[in-house]
Amino acid sequence: MSQFGMHLPGGQAQRGSSMTVYTGLLFLAVVALAAACIFVYLTGRTVGKDGDPLGKQVRNQIKLQQSK
Repeated sequence: MSQFGMHLPGGQAQRGSSMTVYTGLLFLAVVALAAACIFVYLTGRTVGKDGDPLGKQVRNQIKLQQSK
Protein backbone atom coordinates (compact mmCIF):
# COMPACT_ATOMS: atom_id res chain seq x y z
CA MET A 1 0.00 0.00 0.00
CA SER A 2 2.89 2.36 0.54
CA GLN A 3 3.36 2.58 -3.19
CA PHE A 4 0.07 4.49 -3.35
CA GLY A 5 0.99 6.86 -0.51
CA MET A 6 -1.22 5.12 2.03
CA HIS A 7 0.44 4.58 5.39
CA LEU A 8 -0.92 2.95 8.49
CA PRO A 9 -0.97 5.03 11.66
CA GLY A 10 1.86 4.35 14.07
CA GLY A 11 4.12 3.05 11.36
CA GLN A 12 6.79 5.68 11.89
CA ALA A 13 9.70 5.25 14.24
CA GLN A 14 9.18 7.01 17.55
CA ARG A 15 11.49 9.95 18.25
CA GLY A 16 12.58 11.05 21.68
CA SER A 17 11.69 14.54 22.81
CA SER A 18 14.20 17.22 21.96
CA MET A 19 14.78 20.74 23.17
CA THR A 20 12.99 23.28 21.01
CA VAL A 21 13.17 27.05 20.82
CA TYR A 22 10.11 27.29 23.05
CA THR A 23 11.71 25.11 25.71
CA GLY A 24 14.78 27.34 25.68
CA LEU A 25 12.65 30.48 25.93
CA LEU A 26 10.68 28.97 28.82
CA PHE A 27 13.92 28.18 30.65
CA LEU A 28 15.18 31.72 30.02
CA ALA A 29 11.91 33.19 31.34
CA VAL A 30 12.13 31.11 34.53
CA VAL A 31 15.72 32.24 35.11
CA ALA A 32 14.77 35.89 34.50
CA LEU A 33 11.80 35.69 36.90
CA ALA A 34 13.95 34.07 39.58
CA ALA A 35 16.57 36.81 39.19
CA ALA A 36 13.86 39.48 39.42
CA CYS A 37 12.45 37.93 42.61
CA ILE A 38 15.90 37.86 44.21
CA PHE A 39 16.51 41.48 43.19
CA VAL A 40 13.18 42.64 44.64
CA TYR A 41 13.82 40.70 47.87
CA LEU A 42 17.27 42.22 48.34
CA THR A 43 15.99 45.71 47.54
CA GLY A 44 13.03 45.22 49.89
CA ARG A 45 15.43 44.51 52.74
CA THR A 46 16.84 48.00 52.27
CA VAL A 47 13.52 49.84 52.54
CA GLY A 48 11.61 47.40 54.74
CA LYS A 49 11.01 48.02 58.42
CA ASP A 50 13.93 46.71 60.50
CA GLY A 51 15.48 45.00 57.47
CA ASP A 52 12.41 42.84 56.87
CA PRO A 53 11.54 42.88 53.15
CA LEU A 54 7.89 42.12 53.93
CA GLY A 55 7.53 44.59 56.80
CA LYS A 56 5.38 47.67 56.24
CA GLN A 57 6.52 51.20 56.89
CA VAL A 58 4.30 53.52 58.92
CA ARG A 59 2.90 56.38 56.84
CA ASN A 60 4.90 59.63 57.12
CA GLN A 61 7.55 57.88 59.25
CA ILE A 62 9.58 56.10 56.58
CA LYS A 63 13.15 55.36 57.64
CA LEU A 64 15.78 53.89 55.33
CA GLN A 65 18.64 51.76 56.59
CA GLN A 66 22.19 52.97 56.17
CA SER A 67 24.16 51.43 53.30
CA LYS A 68 26.74 48.87 54.33
